[in-house]
Amino acid sequence: MSHSLEDESPFKEDLGPLIKILESDPDWNKRFGAASKLFRLGKERAVDPLIKALQNDSHHEMRRFAADLLGRLGDPRATWALIAALRQAISEKDKTITFHTKEALIKIKNSDLPSILSSTVDDKEEFFEMRIMALDILGELADTRSVETLIQVINNPNTEGKIRGRAIEELICTGHLAGLQLILDLLEATSNANFQKVVARALSKTPLKNKTIVLRFGDALLHIMESEESKKKDKDAELIKLAAASLKELAANINVSFNQLMDEILIIRKKQKRE
Repeated sequence: MSHSLEDESPFKEDLGPLIKILESDPDWNKRFGAASKLFRLGKERAVDPLIKALQNDSHHEMRRFAADLLGRLGDPRATWALIAALRQAISEKDKTITFHTKEALIKIKNSDLPSILSSTVDDKEEFFEMRIMALDILGELADTRSVETLIQVINNPNTEGKIRGRAIEELICTGHLAGLQLILDLLEATSNANFQKVVARALSKTPLKNKTIVLRFGDALLHIMESEESKKKDKDAELIKLAAASLKELAANINVSFNQLMDEILIIRKKQKRE
């Protein structure tokens, strides 16, 4: 049997005693200390023992700590265990474990995670809160593959309304140009009030700084307000209010007043008419 130099190194820490404490010591404080030392000394060798602690430890704080350490280690091997722990925490309404497992998954940045989360979102047998959480994580990852996944969810004709609405919110919040372009295209193509409200709410929470994008969304929102205001009856007061609030936020994002934003939008419209 061949051995690597690393295996023979006299400086390599024997983690066996620490793993034994983590798995079986009745004192959770000692288990906590063992987990901390494993994290410092074991690095990749700490992953499997910490996964077991996340799955099996009877103490809530130990499970929370294991999730936190796995996230800091950033090893993709922990992905499925963290997803399972997240699912259980959501079902049990455990906000602490939910938060820490979610954060750990985001820190790990497993290249397969967007695909895994996409399957979760598409699975109609999965409970609603877990599907929403999958969308939240995709939005926070905000990398190219996550954005593509959110776009696929939105474009899928079989996606339910509430799931699509949340995907739209998350896509806007990423600030990704490809995602924002899709939303702009959809705003031009549809007059669906529910869709317009979802977009307006999301824009009011997203600190967009790209002036060109802000002006394009501002123009779309102004068109929505003008369309509603022109109706003689059945005006959607909620939609008008949401659009106005979003316009104010967009103006603040690029450090101009509401009136200045309106002036710039109208100037652009005049130029477009002349062209």
